[in-house]
Amino acid sequence: MSRLLLCFSLLLGAVKIFATAQIPDILIYRGDTLSLYANPLELLPNVDSLRDKMFGPKVVGSTACWRGYQAEWTVVNQELFLTAIYSCSYKNDRPKADLKQLFGKKCKEGKVRADWVTAKMIVPKGKRLYYVHMGYESLYEFENEFQFKKGKLLQVTIYDNSKSRRSIYSQDSVLKKFIYSHINWEILPKDSTVAKLIVQFSANEKGVIDQVKVMWGNRPIFDQEAIRVVHAIPEWDVFYRRGKHERSAWSLPIHFSPENRKKYTQ
Repeated sequence: MSRLLLCFSLLLGAVKIFATAQIPDILIYRGDTLSLYANPLELLPNVDSLRDKMFGPKVVGSTACWRGYQAEWTVVNQELFLTAIYSCSYKNDRPKADLKQLFGKKCKEGKVRADWVTAKMIVPKGKRLYYVHMGYESLYEFENEFQFKKGKLLQVTIYDNSKSRRSIYSQDSVLKKFIYSHINWEILPKDSTVAKLIVQFSANEKGVIDQVKVMWGNRPIFDQEAIRVVHAIPEWDVFYRRGKHERSAWSLPIHFSPENRKKYTQ
């Protein structure tokens, strides 16, 4: 299970620390065209030698398609086949690679048996619950997990993530107001020193923040107050992935400045 680390900036707004979300591959299964959150062609040992042969050097890709193509896969009689490779560029009427040229005799009747694929791959279903600007980490209401062994489809498992929920306090503006207005400024030194620190925290399956620690700080009195205030956040986001609660670590910068003291002192 991948660990989700998001950093909220209470000074400049939310800061994304991820690369661009990726265009998924295509999976055709039982007549449905689905988004495949995996790239089976990358499991092919000689895939790098095929890239330049797919469309030629003039086709331009994008940051949303790091691999340089979008592959189409089809399940036929419980076996996985590569049925098309498209360019990620839409400037040249979406070029399509010649599978016969790339795979030779392995390409039969316009498709290539994907016998190199042994993996579990996710097809998201339902409403998108949470967007992550990175790879295939966005969270959906349901996830269908396709398990293949040497290209043979062994099983499809459906996971229910519908217990996931968002908290209003994970919105930057709401979080900022809560943190700074709940700091007990009266107990903190009123000198001109600016204390900046970073707190990391996570919540349980009920949305209760139960783990808080200072990752970077410089004065114990500020550290302790930051921990207290973060613990006081009434509720936090709850995420389920593969049907199980996913505890995610969040990092929060807190700026104990004279400006914030003046603005938020009750």
